[in-house]
Amino acid sequence: MMKIFISIPLILTIFLSSCSTKHPEIKGMNYDAWVTDKYGCRGERINLVSLIDINQDKFLRYNQNEIIDILGRPENQTLFTRSQTIFYYYISYNPACNGKEARMEDEQVKLEIRFDALNRSKSLYVHNYVNPLKK
Repeated sequence: MMKIFISIPLILTIFLSSCSTKHPEIKGMNYDAWVTDKYGCRGERINLVSLIDINQDKFLRYNQNEIIDILGRPENQTLFTRSQTIFYYYISYNPACNGKEARMEDEQVKLEIRFDALNRSKSLYVHNYVNPLKK
């Protein structure tokens, strides 16, 4: 009977560690800071989005759940034509950030990730942003 109690935590540990998504390895990227900076209110995302932008290829072909494991839940998502989904992660100028400059939706800085009908990320785009790391 004691073996069962010892085996269950071991099995759970193995199961949980096998289900976690491996983050793309990008020097300087702090995924925890990204996830905890909802709507970009703390200003962490604006410092990290350039790394995602120049490493777009490392984020392609992940499914929606894997992207959520990596970048957290999106602040907005849209179901597009032909079963395509778009995730939006806000970087700056969102009205949810009280006391900070807010702009209209089409003027906000945001990361857009598009998924195809097979649930694979197929493109990334940062709206209203000029990446200082791109030459």
